[in-house]
Amino acid sequence: MDYLLAPVFWVFGLLASIVWWIFVQILWIVLWLLLPLAILGFVALRVAERVLGQEKVRAWVKVRTQKYGSSASKRLQRLVFALGVLPIRVLFWFPIYAVWHSIVSLLWRPKWSPWQRAWAKRWKAAPKPR
Repeated sequence: MDYLLAPVFWVFGLLASIVWWIFVQILWIVLWLLLPLAILGFVALRVAERVLGQEKVRAWVKVRTQKYGSSASKRLQRLVFALGVLPIRVLFWFPIYAVWHSIVSLLWRPKWSPWQRAWAKRWKAAPKPR
């Protein structure tokens, strides 16, 4: 029985290691990129409150927050609606195809790119009249 389940455990171990690698990469991105930006933003906010006045800065931040929050809310509503009308099989297979496409894109690149072909077809010299 161990011989039959060994490949299954190997595949689950491989998938678990891939998920763990993605989690660690996201953690490092948050730690080394987003956290310093958040600290810098907090310090800049405090400096602006001291220089320009607390009421002015908080009013400006409130206006921006409401603007970006409402647009993000509308986008999220559209996304949830789009996901709600998709068939279940599409929701199931989409992540699998996305991972497969990313693996193939990392391992293989075509010799031509669609942009090169489109550019070459767009900018051909006009044919000379006879």
